[in-house]
This record gives sequence, structure tokens and C-alpha cells, in this order.
Amino acid sequence: MKRLMCLSLCFILCGCGNASVSQNAEVKKVNVNVIEVSASSLDEIEEMASKDVEDTKEKLESERDALSEELTDYNLYIKNVDKVKAYYDDALKQTELLSIRLREYAYKYAELIINEDASYKVKYKDLSGIYECIYEDAGEAMYDIYDKTLKDMYDMYYDGVIKDAYDEIDYDEWYDVHSDAYDDWYDARSDVYDIWYDTRSDIYDFQYDLRSEVYDHDDERAQKKMDKFKKSILRMKEDVND
Repeated sequence: MKRLMCLSLCFILCGCGNASVSQNAEVKKVNVNVIEVSASSLDEIEEMASKDVEDTKEKLESERDALSEELTDYNLYIKNVDKVKAYYDDALKQTELLSIRLREYAYKYAELIINEDASYKVKYKDLSGIYECIYEDAGEAMYDIYDKTLKDMYDMYYDGVIKDAYDEIDYDEWYDVHSDAYDDWYDARSDVYDIWYDTRSDIYDFQYDLRSEVYDHDDERAQKKMDKFKKSILRMKEDVND
């Protein structure tokens, strides 16, 4: 199995739609009743998880850059600040959906292993792939949405077209716009960070607890860990659809 070869990946969630700004309406509702991972092997899940993260980042960065090409000066920014806010909202939504899918990959990965005809020793070993590929590789790649994709919005607007207009407009107006831009950027990144942190924590805890039960040869408790994790995923899918 390609434990540490989580590909460098390219997944377009719902299509790019408008070049100028993404819209939440483009986000397809998820099926809240099932774990939506159609895979029959561990390698396939590893590739899916890796590709999903990279394609999500690519989509968000493409929309970010298209918006930046449109809002090239202060006046254009002022007239279209709602598009910047809409981008932040969509970035948050896409990150939240990605976080759910990563949990689904972890669950499906575990399900294939738990249901296979293999020794406890083999199952215990195979379950480490959740940590290696999904928690570490996909989880670390997901961090780039916070650390790169959204971080660059600071240079484009707060420290870019808005800062450049400092000597051109009334200071009070400039200060308010400048401050609001920072607050919007900071809040979006903070929310994305929280989603990333919670995602990795949940996946880590799931694989750790499940491996412990497999190590102890406790099938009943292992299944309870599976059921609990699945229930939490389905609850999240319901919440995100509301």
C-alpha cells in the first residue's frame, strides 16, 4: 500500500463557476444518510483523500486570483467588497465540507480493514495508514488553506490596494476600510484554522482508539468506536446542510 505516497492531487469540488467570485449556491448538498466514499481498496482511499485536498486548494486559489485580477484598485475594492466577503464565506464552506470528507475517508479506510479476513496483528498494522495518509499527509496539506490560500488575501487587499490608497482619500474613511478588511481576513483564517484543528484531532482520536481496541482483540468495542465516529460524521453532514 502506498502509505506515504498520498499523491499531489487535483479535485474540483463543484466547478469553478464564475471567475470573479465563488458562490455558496454552487455547493452541492451532501447526502446526510451515508458515508460517501466509493472505494474498494486502501490505496484508492489514500489517493482520493490526497487528491481531494489538493483540488480544494486549487479551486479556492483560482477563485482568489480571479477576484484579485478584478479588484485592482481601491475604488474597485470598495464597490465590490461584498465579493471579497462572499469569497471568505465560500472558502469557509468548502473547508468545512472538505473536513467532513476527510473524516469519511478515515471511516471507510477503517471499515475496509475491520471487515477484512485478517489477523488482529495485520489489522492493527494496516490501521496506521489512517494516521500516515489522512491525518498526516492530507491533514498537513489541508493546512495550506489557512497558511497560504487565505494568507495571501492579506497582501492583496489589506496590505495591497487598500494600503496603496492611503494618501488618496480621507483618512477616517481609509482607516475604517483598512480595519474592516483586516477583521474579515483574520476572522476567516481563524475559522478555517479551527476547522483544520478539529478535523485532525477527530481523525487522530478515532484511529488511536480503534487501534487500541484491535490490539486488545475487542471486536465489540472496536465496532462501537466505528459506530460512534460514523454517527458524528452524519451529524456534521446534517448540520452543514441546514
